Amino acid sequence: MNSSDLKERIIISKYLGEVQNENGFDEPTWDDTYYTCWSSFKQISGKEFISAKANNSENIVTFTVRYSNKTKVLLEVGATKKYKVIYKEKDYDIIFCSDYNNLHQWIDIKAEVKG
Repeated sequence: MNSSDLKERIIISKYLGEVQNENGFDEPTWDDTYYTCWSSFKQISGKEFISAKANNSENIVTFTVRYSNKTKVLLEVGATKKYKVIYKEKDYDIIFCSDYNNLHQWIDIKAEVKG
């Protein structure tokens, strides 16, 4: 991986907790300023399927980012529920993160676009 391959700008957003809206329902709140960085983007799989009379789609991608203090927290147990990726104004749920070849240089973020 070369740093010249990092051509896509992403935001890593951190989950802050639940806040009640004006109707009394709990809504998740996110810190969309947690970390903005350059990444490479790779489409892994995409498919559409019909389930329970509804059209569904699954779009799994991989973002590769530099290893840093802000990104290494993604490797901790349970981090996939505490962070998400925002790319081209779409939210991506993080499925899995790995230290690319265990060299502490790159982190691969496998994510799925939300609904």
